[in-house]
Amino acid sequence: MNPADKYRILEQIDGNKKRKFAHIFLTESKISGVKSILKMVQKTDDNLVVQDRLRKEAAFSFIVDGLPETLDFFESDSEIFLFKSFQNGITLGDYLEQFRSKEKPKKLFEVLEQLEPILEHIHQNKIYHLDIKPGNIIVDTSKGLRVSLIDFGLALNKNETETRKTLFPLGFAAPELLLNQLELVDPRTDYFALGVSCWTCLQGRMPLIDPNPSITTNLQLTYPLPNLDSKYKAFNEVLQKLAGKHQFTVPPNKLGAEELKTALLKGMNKRYSSYSEFIKDFEKQLSEQKKNWWLF
Repeated sequence: MNPADKYRILEQIDGNKKRKFAHIFLTESKISGVKSILKMVQKTDDNLVVQDRLRKEAAFSFIVDGLPETLDFFESDSEIFLFKSFQNGITLGDYLEQFRSKEKPKKLFEVLEQLEPILEHIHQNKIYHLDIKPGNIIVDTSKGLRVSLIDFGLALNKNETETRKTLFPLGFAAPELLLNQLELVDPRTDYFALGVSCWTCLQGRMPLIDPNPSITTNLQLTYPLPNLDSKYKAFNEVLQKLAGKHQFTVPPNKLGAEELKTALLKGMNKRYSSYSEFIKDFEKQLSEQKKNWWLF
């Protein structure tokens, strides 16, 4: 079947130069008018990994509020088309940009609360997103506050055996992802990325980032999450615990397999073991921040 028989393209939303192999469009059903997101890849020998990830993403389909559903999947000899449900709203970063500095932690907390059942659902099913970042958390305020988690292109289902090349979001990935230790992945891997995302949203920039990707990776492995500006200092401890890591004193590639695993697990054990514990601590720190807001 030709996708054009069922869907019409409304606009391209990824930008022509943003993606080398895949493109993203806002579409709608010609029958119902319901909006959807189309991810399209033209098959070449250069993008076999992208093709594989798109096929795997199609398998991540949820009938849970705040999570994407796979609506249709088409594959021909030359192209792959994946249609996912459309989540209305704006990115977490854009949402928080609307507020003054002293308001941001409270608004962030409200979003984090809404995210709890979403993460619990996927983690209980041994599904790990592995690409949590501000751009993949969507906030809709048209009818109250509604939060969605999108883009399962890098997600891992531990109920299935999967071998793949190293894939991770630069700047947000936990060390176990950076070092391609997929067997170690658990909820704390997503917590790490969420910690970096929270830091980024409060500071308005990413931590431990360099124009050279190799240097960024080294910084991510070597240094802890930096302290926030003084106006957000109440949240330093909670975010640093969310994004806890082992600090390597020797290059990881100089360690044996078991040594590396032990070091990474030490870092993971520094993180929160449950999301509810993190939420409770973040809420406590909100009261601390309120005491000091008048200074700014």
